[in-house]
Amino acid sequence: MTDNKTGEAPLRHLLVLANPSPDSFNHAMAQTYAQAVRDKGQEVVLRDLYALGFDPLLKAEERPGGEDWRPAPDVASELEQLAAASVIVFIYPIWFGLPPAILKGYVDRVMGAGYAFQDMQQASGQSAVEGKPLICFSTSGAPLPWLQDQGQMAALKEVFDIYLWRGLAMSRVDHVRIDRIMPGMDPAYAAAQLDRVRQQAEQACGMLASGRYRSEWEAETARRARKADS
Repeated sequence: MTDNKTGEAPLRHLLVLANPSPDSFNHAMAQTYAQAVRDKGQEVVLRDLYALGFDPLLKAEERPGGEDWRPAPDVASELEQLAAASVIVFIYPIWFGLPPAILKGYVDRVMGAGYAFQDMQQASGQSAVEGKPLICFSTSGAPLPWLQDQGQMAALKEVFDIYLWRGLAMSRVDHVRIDRIMPGMDPAYAAAQLDRVRQQAEQACGMLASGRYRSEWEAETARRARKADS
């Protein structure tokens, strides 16, 4: 889809939300991010995985292989959303050191659709997300220093952030970690964290509008090409 006035694709943020509680702080974060984007005149699409009833289970026939491979209808629909997005945003709580299983299933079935391990190794580029930025917002009840001591923060960064960024050939990954999210938390603290979300959204809007994300990606692509030729 293109903008009728400019002929260019609209700047669109795809929010992928993974929390089963409609009144969760993650939902408030998604609403805050979405409103900030609209205030900047850009588009936003929310994919609330639990509300959608997204099936996270990868089927045997969905594994990459052969020229006859085709995505399942629900995956094809999500791939269209990814392809139309300018930036992908994950919002999720940390459960037992990892994102919820439904978000991992989204990665398996949608972001990894038709993409084999050889593609990951070679960073061939997943067409729906190649060259696009990924922004992650994670929340935890435990404080960040404790998570750091457990090695959780470093592990999640390597396994879920850097691995997807590099393996799918995305342009960059940013991660905003918000800790001490629990029932009865101080309203002033909650408001301050939502303000962090708003600021990140505004920054993303600015980088999209200025073309900075694209220029960074083009510079990185050129660097990789020079390295491969040397």
